[in-house]
Amino acid sequence: MTRLGPGALVWAGFDGSEVPGPLLDALADGRVGGLILFASRGNVRSKAQLRSLLEEAQAAARRGGLPPVPVAVDQEGGSVVRVAHRAIFPSAMAIGATGDAAYAERAARMVAQGLRADGITVDHAPVCDVNVEPRNPVIGVRAFGDDPVRVAAFAAAWVRGSEEAGVASSPKHFPGHGATAYDSHLTTQDVRDDAATLRRRDIAPFASAIRAGASSVMAAHVRYPALDPDEIATFSRRILVDLLRGELGFEGVAITDALDMSGVTLLEMPERIVARAVVAGVDVVLLDRGLDLQLDASEAIALGVPPSRIAEAISRAARFRERFGGPAPREVDDTPARDLAAEIARRSITHLGPPLPRLDGPVRVTIMAPRRGSPVEEMPLPPDALELSLRSRFGDRLAFERDGREPAGDGTLVVCTESAWHDREQAARAAELVARGGIVCALRSPYDAALFPGRPALLTYGDVPASLDALAAVLAGEAPARGVLPVHLP
Repeated sequence: MTRLGPGALVWAGFDGSEVPGPLLDALADGRVGGLILFASRGNVRSKAQLRSLLEEAQAAARRGGLPPVPVAVDQEGGSVVRVAHRAIFPSAMAIGATGDAAYAERAARMVAQGLRADGITVDHAPVCDVNVEPRNPVIGVRAFGDDPVRVAAFAAAWVRGSEEAGVASSPKHFPGHGATAYDSHLTTQDVRDDAATLRRRDIAPFASAIRAGASSVMAAHVRYPALDPDEIATFSRRILVDLLRGELGFEGVAITDALDMSGVTLLEMPERIVARAVVAGVDVVLLDRGLDLQLDASEAIALGVPPSRIAEAISRAARFRERFGGPAPREVDDTPARDLAAEIARRSITHLGPPLPRLDGPVRVTIMAPRRGSPVEEMPLPPDALELSLRSRFGDRLAFERDGREPAGDGTLVVCTESAWHDREQAARAAELVARGGIVCALRSPYDAALFPGRPALLTYGDVPASLDALAAVLAGEAPARGVLPVHLP
C-alpha cells in the first residue's frame, strides 16, 4: 500500500451534492483520508447523484496515487438515516422490542448490503448506549433498550451482520451516553456513576460488540469522573488506551464523534482539538465542518502529536482503509430489505394498558406537531405517511387532523404523540384530548405512555413509514401488538 501520512487520520464532511474542489485536492494529496455524508447537508439526494459524488472522490484519491478512501454515514434506522433511497429500518429500540436479536443481525446485514452497493463502507452504528435515563434527549429510541444484557446481545448481533456484509461497524458512544440528561451536540456533561456501575451497565455492551468483531469504536464527548476525573472520553488516554485497548482488547480504529459538537468545542480551542484527540489515543478524527480546520488538520497532527503515536494511528488507519476503501457501485435488490423492515415493525408494536377498543365505526386521529430531538436526526415525522396507511384501512370512516387539532365528529379518538415526554405543551394538549377516553399512540418516545395512565397505548419507537404502517395495521385489527417493552417506564 502507498505510504500514508497524518491526513489519513482526518475524515471530513461538507455541504452540497458534490465534494468541494479544495476537499478533492486534499483527498488527492493525502491531507484528508475519508469522508462522512449527511442527507441534511445535501450530500445524498439520489442514488445516481450519490454514486457520481463518490466516484469523483475516489478518482481524486487515485489521481494522487492513493488507495480508495473510506466513506461513512450514520445509518442507524429510525430517525437517524442518511441514505433514504434504500430500505429504511425501524429504530434500534423497535428492533429491541421484538425480543429477537436475530432481527438486529439480519437488519444490519441488509443495511450494509445497500450501503456497500452505493460505495459506502462505514456505518456509525450500532448505538451501544443503555438508555437508563428517560430524560435523555439524544439517545432514546436509538438505543436497543435499558437492560445491559439485552443491549449487549443486540449490539453484537448488529456488528456481526454489518461486518460480514463488508461494512465496518462503529459501536458508539464509548463508554456510554445512555445515562445522560443532555445532548453532547449542545453542551458538556458528566456521568457520575461509580466505575463498577459503568462497567456493568455502560461498558458491557461495548465489550460484547468488540468480541463480535467491531472494526471501529466511536468515543463520546462526555466526562466520566470515575474513569478519568479530568478529561472527556475524546481526550482521555485512561479511557481510550487503558480501558478500550488494555482492558477490552480492542485492536481496531478509535474514532471521535464530530469535533464541531459543543460537548467538545466548549472545552478546547478548535485548532487544538485534533492534536489533543490523537495524542489521547484516537486514530481518526471526524471534522464535519470548517474547511480551513479540515485542510490544516494533518499539519496540526504532524506538529502536535509525538511521531510514535502518529505512526501507531496511521498503521491502524491504513489497515482499515485497505479493508474498507470504497468499492465500485453495483445494483442490489432492496425488496428483501424492505420486507424485513416491515416484518420488524410489525413485531415491534407494543400495547400497554387496558385493552384496545374495536374501531368498527368512525375513527378520529390527530397527530401532534413534530419536535426535533437532536441535530443528529434527519428523518422528520411524516404525517402524510400515517394518514395514507390509515386511509387505506378505514377509508371514509377516518377523520384525520394534524398539530393536535381534534377531528370533528363522533368515534374513538386516537392521539398520536411525538416525544411528548420531552415537550410539556404537547403533553398537556394530549392529556386534554384523551381526558374523556381514547387511544394514545406514542410515535417515538415510549416514555410518553407514562403520561397517560389508564389509557390504552400503542408504542412504535419511531415514525419511519414501516412503523407507521404497522401501527395502522394494529389499529385496524389486522395484526396483534406483539412487541415487548424494552425499557422501564417511570
